Amino acid sequence: MLQLAVALVLIRAASAQDAEEVTEGQLYRVERPDVPGALATSATGSVVRTPPTDGTPYRVEPLAQTHGHFGAYAADDAASVIGAEAWHEAGFTGEGVKLAVFDVQWFGAELGPDELGEFDTHDCWEHPGCTPAMDTTAPRFSYEEGSHGLACAELVRDLAPGVELHLVRTNGYTTFENAVGWSVREGMDLATLSMSFMNDSFYDGTGPVSELVEEMSEGGVLLVTSAGNYAEGHWLGWFTDEDGDDVHEFSPGVERLPVELPGGARRGVTLQWDNYTRCGDLDLDARIVREDGTVLARGEATQTEGEEGCSPVERLSPALEDDALVYLEVRRRRGDPSARLRVLTTSGDLPTYIREGSVTDPGAHRLAFTVGAVRADGYLQNEPEYFSSWGPTASGALKPDIAAPDGVTTSVYGASGFYGTSAASPVAAAAVALVMSRFPEMTAFEAAEWLKDHAATDRSLRQAPHDGLGAGHLVLPPLEGQGRACLGSDAWRGAVFVIPFALMRRRRPRHRH
Repeated sequence: MLQLAVALVLIRAASAQDAEEVTEGQLYRVERPDVPGALATSATGSVVRTPPTDGTPYRVEPLAQTHGHFGAYAADDAASVIGAEAWHEAGFTGEGVKLAVFDVQWFGAELGPDELGEFDTHDCWEHPGCTPAMDTTAPRFSYEEGSHGLACAELVRDLAPGVELHLVRTNGYTTFENAVGWSVREGMDLATLSMSFMNDSFYDGTGPVSELVEEMSEGGVLLVTSAGNYAEGHWLGWFTDEDGDDVHEFSPGVERLPVELPGGARRGVTLQWDNYTRCGDLDLDARIVREDGTVLARGEATQTEGEEGCSPVERLSPALEDDALVYLEVRRRRGDPSARLRVLTTSGDLPTYIREGSVTDPGAHRLAFTVGAVRADGYLQNEPEYFSSWGPTASGALKPDIAAPDGVTTSVYGASGFYGTSAASPVAAAAVALVMSRFPEMTAFEAAEWLKDHAATDRSLRQAPHDGLGAGHLVLPPLEGQGRACLGSDAWRGAVFVIPFALMRRRRPRHRH
């Protein structure tokens, strides 16, 4: 572990000199794949620095937002927490399963066989076909620096040591499009993605990101994804203006929403409203102020119907030297105010948060296997982590689907643990692979439903799933005997499959060697 830590320091020092600082709102997605000078391309679009002026459709390129959450606590071994050790001893290791890890942060450590065994890497930024191998010493952007992806991959390998493992650079929407196409072409069974793509929809199962989830599913690839760490950074409600002054009221008579933000850098707060299919019907402005009214940041983009790049989003990034309690104000400039609003901060907290509805894309889509986080220490007795995002989604979909442990050990983050729904998602993906190796005729979708049916819960079958836990705590139940020969023909009796499998590619039987 010491050698890995030294490698992390050396690589970060080298890469930090060259990586470009960029935040969401500074890169654009043009809906044309052949834009001259594009930074990256896909089959349908390009990433550029400056939006086009010739009428070509464009929007802000959603950048990948990771869901790691780190603390100074003792960590637990994920295999023992979910019961995977007995499955390993019985010979169920994920052999024959093709599993991809989609992530943005592969640029904080050398990717070597000591932690990951055999694997292949794929760079979906450098080529739309994801054919080049990743050069993990050369991040293009500063937000790619770190070892988040390595930690996710390490959890997969620890829990499902027999899988065919693929590591895929996915740093934004356009590379996610490339990764989706690659995963279908290459016959992946599933992919785990511990990230969000923000502000491309109202997190209601619609929009460009959701269309990619559908493409994966139709191609037979299950997306296992984190619910998000936004439960205490989220507010959701209808625009309200009882006194008629065009300023939104977050509660009766209250026109400011308190926001706790850390100092030291520009910290993001976004306001979005449910006008994605009719952008321009309502134009809202927002600002961040101190208690005395001093303005720290403004969001005053113009939302005009029919205008290219129109998006019902305001992004605010105040620069704070120290931690501060600031306030968000929202004002209607013009238009029909009958819309739902969402406030989300990925770097701070909202003292008056609303955790329900805080699951983001792609986890908000019904075909994603969305995973919440529960502390590993005392796992089965624990409620969701305080930060783990809750459903239902804006469309009423029940999310997350299941909860899995965080606070688990990896060589990357050491004994203090890997926390967040970022850790829970690869744990769940590995569990899907183990179920598939036990039941070779199952698809990944069926294996995910099997895990939901066998989740640990204290609720009766008549009760709806928990808005933070979904079906319950993910566990691998004790085997009926040791080894494959002891499993009866009814070994997956009782599973209730609700995913529309008519959309899915039927999995070919795997051959064990």
